[in-house]
Amino acid sequence: LDLSLMKHITVDPLKFLNYDVKLKGEIVNNGHSVQVTPHFENGAPEIQGGGFDQTYRLIQYHFHWGLHDNEGSEHTLAGLHYPAELHLVHEGLTNPKKIAVIGVFFVLGDDDKALHQECAVLNKIIDPKSQPIQEIFLDDKLPKNRKSFWRYMGSLTTPPCSEVVTWTIFTEPVVITKSQLALFRNLHDKTGHIMKNFRPVQKLYNRELQLVMTA
Repeated sequence: LDLSLMKHITVDPLKFLNYDVKLKGEIVNNGHSVQVTPHFENGAPEIQGGGFDQTYRLIQYHFHWGLHDNEGSEHTLAGLHYPAELHLVHEGLTNPKKIAVIGVFFVLGDDDKALHQECAVLNKIIDPKSQPIQEIFLDDKLPKNRKSFWRYMGSLTTPPCSEVVTWTIFTEPVVITKSQLALFRNLHDKTGHIMKNFRPVQKLYNRELQLVMTA
């Protein structure tokens, strides 16, 4: 994210519906990431407002990381990588072909709350397989400041890399501990090798990058 290219805009507040509901689901090492697919018994987590064209419903979230602390995030800020990044993938309710991804950077710290449930079971999916996961709180994975984010139209970072995605990247990161990051770095891909799963940073080309503040 090249901060010199940004256009500043203000939009309505970004609303997270049912992000405070306790969820359970399935966590899987699929050979190229750790992905969680929540099961919804009541209201599904949704996002709306914040300049979106429709309401979007969460379908899965997954993680990207590297083997060293200066790499791992799929986006860079002024050329610098964070050690990990979370992508919460949402599908449009009106037009399901449209995808909205919320991106959250991770920084190293002492608070293990954000990824406590996921990291409790990572040792059971060192090789590609799935495992039930309980008591997920999505709210814990979002920064406290949700009024400031970068926004651009782009593609998914995993195949088929479709160009139908509204990217929303929070400016404030969330904390991951060194021991939690070590658990991700211990995971294997389908060939048995240690997994690192961030792709090289893609150019924005003519896409507009916005720094968005909510009213």
